[in-house]
Amino acid sequence: MKKYFGLFLVLFSFSSTFAQKDSSKYLEGELYIRLKSSKVSTKFTSLNRISISKDLPSLNSNIKKGNFSVEKIEKSFNSAKNKDLKNIIRLKIKENDKIEELIEELKASGEYEYVGRIPKRTIIATPNDPSFSQQWSLSKIKATEAWDENSGAASVIVAVVDNSIQTNHPDLAANMLPGRDMSVDGDFDPNPPNVNFAHGTHVAGILSAVTNNAIGIAAAANNKVKILPIKATSDFESYNNISYGYEGIVWAVDNGAKIISCSWGGATYDEIEKAAIDYAYANGVIVVAAAGNDNTADLNYPAAYDHVISVASVGQTDVRSYFSSYGSKVDISAPGESILSTLPFGAYGSYSGTSMATPLVSSFLGYLLSTFPTITNAELENLMKSTSDDISSLNPGFENSLGSGRINLLNAVSCRTQNLDTLSLKISASRYFCAGDSAYLFTKKINGLSHSWYKDGTLLPSTTDSIWVNQPGVYKLKIQKGNCSRVLNTIKVLENTLVSFPSLALNKEVFYCATVADTLVQIAQMCSQPSFYEKTYSGGTVGYDNFVKSGADPTVVFSGIPGFVDSLEVTIQWQKKDGGNFNSCGNTDGGSIPYNEEVAFSLQSPEGETVELIGFGTYQRGNTTSGLVTQVFKLGVAGIPVNSLPANGTFSPSGDFSKLINAVPNGTWTLLPQDNSEIDPLCVSGFSIKIYTNYVSNVPSLSWWDSPMGGNKVSDSSKFLLPNLSVGEHLYFAQSKCNEFCPSVRTPTRVTVKTVPEIVGFSFDDVILSRAQVMAIMAAQSYSVRKSSANLYYVEGLDQNGQFYSYQISNKGPSVSPVSVCSSADYVLVATGCTGTVSWSNGETNLGIILQNLNQNMQITASCNQTSACVPPPPSIFSFSLATSPQILTGTLSQNSIQSFYGSSLESTQKINPTSQINYKGTSSVELKPGFEVKQGNVFSAQIGNCNN
Repeated sequence: MKKYFGLFLVLFSFSSTFAQKDSSKYLEGELYIRLKSSKVSTKFTSLNRISISKDLPSLNSNIKKGNFSVEKIEKSFNSAKNKDLKNIIRLKIKENDKIEELIEELKASGEYEYVGRIPKRTIIATPNDPSFSQQWSLSKIKATEAWDENSGAASVIVAVVDNSIQTNHPDLAANMLPGRDMSVDGDFDPNPPNVNFAHGTHVAGILSAVTNNAIGIAAAANNKVKILPIKATSDFESYNNISYGYEGIVWAVDNGAKIISCSWGGATYDEIEKAAIDYAYANGVIVVAAAGNDNTADLNYPAAYDHVISVASVGQTDVRSYFSSYGSKVDISAPGESILSTLPFGAYGSYSGTSMATPLVSSFLGYLLSTFPTITNAELENLMKSTSDDISSLNPGFENSLGSGRINLLNAVSCRTQNLDTLSLKISASRYFCAGDSAYLFTKKINGLSHSWYKDGTLLPSTTDSIWVNQPGVYKLKIQKGNCSRVLNTIKVLENTLVSFPSLALNKEVFYCATVADTLVQIAQMCSQPSFYEKTYSGGTVGYDNFVKSGADPTVVFSGIPGFVDSLEVTIQWQKKDGGNFNSCGNTDGGSIPYNEEVAFSLQSPEGETVELIGFGTYQRGNTTSGLVTQVFKLGVAGIPVNSLPANGTFSPSGDFSKLINAVPNGTWTLLPQDNSEIDPLCVSGFSIKIYTNYVSNVPSLSWWDSPMGGNKVSDSSKFLLPNLSVGEHLYFAQSKCNEFCPSVRTPTRVTVKTVPEIVGFSFDDVILSRAQVMAIMAAQSYSVRKSSANLYYVEGLDQNGQFYSYQISNKGPSVSPVSVCSSADYVLVATGCTGTVSWSNGETNLGIILQNLNQNMQITASCNQTSACVPPPPSIFSFSLATSPQILTGTLSQNSIQSFYGSSLESTQKINPTSQINYKGTSSVELKPGFEVKQGNVFSAQIGNCNN
C-alpha cells in the first residue's frame, strides 16, 4: 500500500481508504477490547467463558449492526489477579477488511475503555548450519568457572513463552514443569505439532538443558532452572507467529514464574501488551526479551517496553552481530551467533539471533537468583549490568547502544560473593570544575582489591583506590579481587567555562615606610543572573513516520548558565496528520482518521540522559485531526490522560523528569519525536526549553594575589593592607569569584612606592603664588598637591604654626625629575612625605628651596631625617637638564602629571599613569624602549623638535 501511495496522491484527492494501517503488522481480524469497570459485573469477572449475546449485549448489538461474523471471543487474561486485565476480551471477526470500521463504531459507542487491533509478533531467530562441536557461548560468559565459584541452591522457575516446546526432549525433560498452550488449541500441551515448530525448543535448551547427564548440551543455569513451557502459537498458523504471547506472560506470572523469556517481538506499541508487562512487574516477575534482528535502532516490543530487559546479540569476538538491533533501549548483550541447542524431536542444531541471546540472559539471571535467593529484582539486574564485560571499544559507533556490556557469569557470582557488587565510584567536590582545579575520585577501601583507572578508555598509571583528576573526560575504575572483575560506574567530569566578572581596583601611590599603612581596595559587581533561561528551536518542520524522519531532530543550545538544572519547562508544537509520510508535512491534512496512538516524544539532555514526554499509545485515534497542538511539560501538574485526544495544555511528562534535576544545563538539548507506523505523519514545528537553575544571586568572594596566575594569595577579602615595600613599583592582582563560576581574570593593580622625601618642582613661570606664599610653603610642616574638579592644582598642608593652608599654585601639576631647561629658569623644589627634617645638598633644611637662574645641567639631593623602623632610603635626587643634552627617562610619573621633556635625543622607559598630559620632544630622535607604558586616559605626544618649536 505504501508503495502506491505517492502515485495516487498525485492523481486523486486523498481517500480514507489509503489511510488504513499496514495490515501486515496486525493479526487478521483480531481486537483487544477493554471493558469499562462500571459496565462489568462481578458475575462477568468470575466467568471463564463468554456468551456474547448474554454477557455482552452492547457488543453483540454492534456486531449485528455491522453484519460482522464472530469467529472467536474470549477473556484474554482470565487468570490474572488484576481486575483491569480481567476486563480485557479478545475478539476475532472474519471481515478483516472492515475491522477499522468496527473499531470506530465501538469507540463511538462510549461503552469501552480501549479498542485496538492486536499487533503481530513473530519469533526472532535465524537458522544456521548445525555445529555440535562446541558451546562457545558458555565459555564466553565463564559459566563453568562460575559453577565452581558457587554451585547454586534452590531451583528457580523460568517461563519460556514461545511457539512450542518439546517437553520430553531427552536433554530437557528433567528440568521441565507442566505447561500450557495459550492459543486457540486451549489445552495443557505445549509440545510442537511438527519439526517446523522448533524455535521454542531451541530457546528452552539454551535456557536450561540438563547439565551433567552425559548427553547433548549444557546450560548456564546448571540445572538450577525449571522451565515453565508456554505455547503461544496455534498448530494451525505459521510457526513464526507468536499470537498469544502476552496471555502467556500473564499466565506465567500467575503460575509461579520468577523470570519470563520472550524471544519474539514486533515494531508496534500496544496498550494492552504494556498492561500485561506492568502486571508482571507489579508481581515481582522479570521479563527478558529480544531486541530484534533488524540491524537498526528501531524499537521492538516487548523489549522496548519499560520494565523489560532488552537483549542484543554479539559474536565470539564480542562484536555486535550484524543482524542485531541496538539503541538506547537495549539493556545488555549476550552471545547469539551459532548457538547449539535442542530441537524437536530429540535433535540438536545451531541457530543465530537475539532470540538465542535472550534465553542465555534468562538462564544467567535464573542461576544468579538460585545462588542468591534473597536478592531483589533491582539488585539482580544491577548485578548483571555492573559485572558485565565492557565491549564498547570493540564496537565503535555503538557506544551506549549495546547496553551495559556482555554478560559474565563468573564476575556476577564472585562479585556478589565478595560483597563487591554494590561498590561504586564516587566524586568529591563538583564534577563540573574550573581549569586548574581538581576533583577527587574514589571508592571504598578494601584490602586485596586491585584498581585500574581509565580516562576516555585509556589506562591511567594510578593503581590506588582514589585519584585526583584535573582534566575533563569520562573516568571509570576497574576493580579485581579473586575471580571478581568489574568496571564500576563511570563519572563524566566537565570543565566549567563560566568566568566571573573582573573586579575594579585603582592603582596606588604610597610613600616608603609610611607611618600609617595604606590599603588596596577592589570593588566587584553583584553575582546575579536571570530567574530562568529560554531557547527556542529555529529550524523548520520535521516529519516523522514509521521511525523515519525528514530532517534532523529539533535542538536548542544553551551556554553560559551557572549552576545546575533545578526545573524545566519543555514546550512542543506538533500535529498528527491523516495521510502521507514523513515528507508530507507541507500537504493538506487528509481529513480522515489520524492515528494518534503512534506518537511518542522524548527529551535528551546534553549529557545523553533521555526522558520520555509522551509514550506510544498515550493517545487514541480521533475521527478528525486535532490540528496543531501546543503542549508544555513540567513537574507538579497532571499527566496526559490515557486514551485522550491530543490537546493544548500543560502536563507532567510520562517519564521521570526528576532525572534531569542537577544536570548540567549548558550544551545541546534534543527533542526526540517518534512515529511507530507508516502513513499519517507526525509533524513537529515547535520546540523550546525554559531552564530554571539552583543558582542563587550572591556577593562574590574577593581576593588579592601576588601573581597574574598561580602564585600566593595575599588577602582573602576585598582589602589588602600593604606591607612595607621597597621603593619602586609592585604589582598585585585583584580577583573575584561568584558561586558556580570560575574565578575572574585577575586585575593588575600597580603600587608605586615613592622615595622619602619625594621631590617635586614648580617653575616660577607657571606658579601663581606670591613669593611670601612660596616661602611659607617651604617652611611648612607638611605639604600635598590636590587637583580640583576644574583641573586646578592646590598645595595644602600644615604651616610652620600648625595651621591648615590651601593655595592655588598652578594650572599645571608639579614637575618631576628630570626637568628640561630650555635656557634659564627659576624653580621651587619641595620635599614631601618626610615626617622629620629635610637636608638639602646645598645646605638648606627647609621643606622647600628656591633655585634661580638655572642654565646648566645639575642635580640636587635631599635626605629625610626621621625615626623609622625601615632601612633609611638613599638621598632623593632631582635633576635639571638642558634641552640641548641627551635625555634618558625612567621611573613612574605620578597620576595627573603635566610635563614636557626636551633633549637632543630622548630614550624612555617611563610608565605614565592617568590622567596625565605628557609631551616628548627630541631634536634628533625620540625612542620609546621596552618598558615604556602609557595607559588609556592619558594625553601623550612624541615629536621631533626643540623648546622653541
